[in-house]
Amino acid sequence: MNNNANIKQFKLIKFLNENCNDHVISRISIVLRRDKLEAPYYMNTKIRLSSCLDNGEKGLIHAMNILNHSRMYNLTEDRYNEIRTMIIHTFEDNKSEQVEFSKNDKQIKIALMSKNDAEFKNLYENYHELFEKIDNLID
Repeated sequence: MNNNANIKQFKLIKFLNENCNDHVISRISIVLRRDKLEAPYYMNTKIRLSSCLDNGEKGLIHAMNILNHSRMYNLTEDRYNEIRTMIIHTFEDNKSEQVEFSKNDKQIKIALMSKNDAEFKNLYENYHELFEKIDNLID
């Protein structure tokens, strides 16, 4: 066992999406904040994956949560500003059913949802630079 290993969140969900035969639904939430005194710049990522086995004649026959992963990051001001700028440039003008974006003075929040494997693949292709930047915060 490698004791120095860290789970790369977005690489993990990409792997699950590519290697799971079930119908996978995903919800990714990224919240970037700058309002706490003890950790003025931080980010929280949450990933939820559910698997559905369906039968066309009988409808949904089984649903299972396969992953519910959350990670919190304390960021330097420079790293916070770098990720903040990337998120704003990527999502502020994005009008998509798969993307929810909101921001105020203290928080930026994005939520990404895919209802099938093709939608997830599209999300990953469109936003892989952000996902890789977040994954690389942990080495």
